Amino acid sequence: MRGSRCLLNPHDTEGERRLDLWRRSLFLFGRTKQVTGPFLEAGYTGYWCEGKSLENLTPDIFGFSDNYYCVCDISMSPSKGEDMHKYQNCEPSEYILKTLFPSDIIRAPCGNPFLITDSFNLQKRSGYNLIQVYQPGEALIDRLDDIQLKQVLEHWNGFLVPPPSYSLLAVPESSIEELKFPICGIMKWVADQDEPVKIETIVEKLLGSLYSSFSKRGIAQLRGNVENIIYDLRKGPLSEYMDYNPKGKTVKINLDTSSAPRKKAFSDKLNTWLNIVPIERYLEEEDTEEDT
Repeated sequence: MRGSRCLLNPHDTEGERRLDLWRRSLFLFGRTKQVTGPFLEAGYTGYWCEGKSLENLTPDIFGFSDNYYCVCDISMSPSKGEDMHKYQNCEPSEYILKTLFPSDIIRAPCGNPFLITDSFNLQKRSGYNLIQVYQPGEALIDRLDDIQLKQVLEHWNGFLVPPPSYSLLAVPESSIEELKFPICGIMKWVADQDEPVKIETIVEKLLGSLYSSFSKRGIAQLRGNVENIIYDLRKGPLSEYMDYNPKGKTVKINLDTSSAPRKKAFSDKLNTWLNIVPIERYLEEEDTEEDT
């Protein structure tokens, strides 16, 4: 990337940054009333996340137009370009091409794979195209055989509006630590249901409207992490509230949500697990220190 620009990433946590990068990456294939993403503008009307290739690779996105397919990998790492060569001849599996996105035309690769990033001042290497999705965005084209996509990206200057949220709270590659915050919010929702909730329903809430866009493999990876967190909560901070059925893959929170004190006690358990000190306690501790 051009060395004259050095913007700081605005996110407080790696998890927030990861989700924003994914939202912006998928917005390349999306549309709102104000904006059409460049891939969609070039005719890439379908995409599939974390699907396997014929070479048993798992790029983050396969995108499909009538005549071409693209291979995209999403990364926050400034050194990801060193690894992009493995996608040079990456092809979608027959299941993806024939079952999920069938076509009467044999699609050709659009050109070199894409590295999609929010990092600035990257040292661009050869062998891949690079798209920087954080403002001011730009595309650096190494090789593109899809002339329509090439023309669109050459005139693309980033998104002038924020990307849709897609109700996305996590992605399959989210770490356990990144999942803890959204899981705690979902646990409060589970308490309000007053009935068992399937683990798969929790996974659907984490992936939002993009649930059906991720491969079974990616969803299974996220489901496994969710189950590990639920297990830890059941054995630890929520042991007095939670029933977990590992065979039925369901969880239930036993809590009288009409009682404000009991709801607060439940929230305090989650806050303690997250190492969050409620503001009223923080102020009380400050006052105590000043009085001594």
